[in-house]
Amino acid sequence: MLVVELLGRSDGVGFQLHLYFQLSDVTGILAYSLSFISVVLIIEYALLQPLERKTNRWRQ
Repeated sequence: MLVVELLGRSDGVGFQLHLYFQLSDVTGILAYSLSFISVVLIIEYALLQPLERKTNRWRQ
């Protein structure tokens, strides 16, 4: 997803990461990376894992 944003958009997380990488701004890179990782983990644990448990209940 970040690669697509990097290539096709000028306002996404991938673009911002690339910009901060070009500027050698480590704090900007870390801030965007950690926020993106946090959002992905929240989606994983709050939405996807409960859905997976519910759909795989028949396997027990």
